[in-house]
Amino acid sequence: LRDRVHTIQDRTFQIRNVAMDALLALIDDIGRATGAGADDTALKMARDRQRRAQFLLDFIEAENSIGFHADQEAARILARAIDFARRGQAALREVAPAR
Repeated sequence: LRDRVHTIQDRTFQIRNVAMDALLALIDDIGRATGAGADDTALKMARDRQRRAQFLLDFIEAENSIGFHADQEAARILARAIDFARRGQAALREVAPAR
């Protein structure tokens, strides 16, 4: 049982790290895009997705079992956080910078 707990928590922590990296990459991209004069629509979409990804990541962090109590649900939520972060990055690429 102890090994199972550690396996679940290790896997969840790895997925959490991927989600955190995706979120931080989006935050960096938003900063660069803002400095480069990106389109307001793209920035708004990217910031919305950043907030959604951050909320989901915060939820998992606050839950505090590192996935043990509901490992599949934790993985699902973290996958959504990763998806939101990557969609935010895509929003920045889809719209050309303002002139």
